[in-house]
Amino acid sequence: MPQLTNRYNLPESLVSALSANWYSQPGHISVTGLIQPPRMRQLMLRHEDEIEEDVSDKIWMLLGSAVHDVLERADTTRSLQEERLATTVLGWTVTGKADLWEEPGIVTDYKITSVWAGINGVKPEWEAQTNIYGYLYRLAGFPVSSLRIVCIYRDWSKNRAKQGNGYPPCAAGALPVQVWKDSEIEKYMGNRIYLHQQAQHLPEPELPDCTPEERWEKPTQYAVMKKGRKSAVRVFEDIEQAYDLLGTKSQDHYTEERPGRSIRCLEYCPVQPFCSMARVSE
Repeated sequence: MPQLTNRYNLPESLVSALSANWYSQPGHISVTGLIQPPRMRQLMLRHEDEIEEDVSDKIWMLLGSAVHDVLERADTTRSLQEERLATTVLGWTVTGKADLWEEPGIVTDYKITSVWAGINGVKPEWEAQTNIYGYLYRLAGFPVSSLRIVCIYRDWSKNRAKQGNGYPPCAAGALPVQVWKDSEIEKYMGNRIYLHQQAQHLPEPELPDCTPEERWEKPTQYAVMKKGRKSAVRVFEDIEQAYDLLGTKSQDHYTEERPGRSIRCLEYCPVQPFCSMARVSE
């Protein structure tokens, strides 16, 4: 278990609730762990007792747990809620617990997330996770015809919703998920298990790098700016394109470099202090 700190002197009752370990993970690996970067997962396993986590960082997890507890009380005809399922891939038991299966074969997973995450659509890791849940239900004998993510927006604003412009009209919304073929899911799971199995035998300096997608990398951008104007005229990832546009503008225009950042490494990775990649991403 990570060492918990209380930097903001939160009340003892809240700290106690936030300190609870809500998730048990039987088997060799969970669906969530399967999707994690092998480097991150190995560092979490190897430095579990050294990781420091502030209880304030778990507040959204507490909200998510409360939402799931309420949703379990839903009176949905012919449904299964929080059902633990499992399969074996390359000798490892993979376990998963989707939030909801209901007739005529709809698998739903709930996400407590930001409005912008919902606006940007289904994340690749959400798509993979939900498809594996659907696959596990099919293995257990339940039909699965569609998948969806139900987003509950923790930062939704009624005033922003009134302005429209693609902003969600209410504090929740359902996103359809593309259904993969079983052969695609089996290939994906096999590849991920192989990567995790290989990583567990490697010394830390040889652990595979996280991909740019896994690091949530924002590339360096080059903005063409105009003096007196706050927003960019245009933004490019190719500096030559920025210079080409600048050459067509008046002398009160200039370029501004916006350095890229690996958002997950810098702000959300629990093993950042033990990862050489995090230092490179700064």
